[in-house]
Amino acid sequence: MGEFFKSRKLKAILIGIAACILIILYSYFVADTVQTKITDAQMTKVDGRYMIATEYRPLVNYDAWYRFKFDSGTIQNEAVRLKGKTVKIKKYGWRVPLFSEYENVVKIEEVK
Repeated sequence: MGEFFKSRKLKAILIGIAACILIILYSYFVADTVQTKITDAQMTKVDGRYMIATEYRPLVNYDAWYRFKFDSGTIQNEAVRLKGKTVKIKKYGWRVPLFSEYENVVKIEEVK
């Protein structure tokens, strides 16, 4: 009887760990949208990435092969064109100041 409860307890712990990992990955990889104003964007790269300054927070724009995103130059051009305007930005990732990590922009569209 004791082994039955030990194996159930172990399974419950493993399922809990797996659920935590899935929630963490979900929060990183699933994109969300924010409405903000672009305060600065330039067609020059910083450390191999484009930067976009917004009233919300700074964002980066780079190609991500694991998301099949290969249009960072086009997105950056759109950010430069919409500087000073209110936009909807689709982004994913986390902002971690300690590691200089920024959320990556997937799409920008002007709010009319």
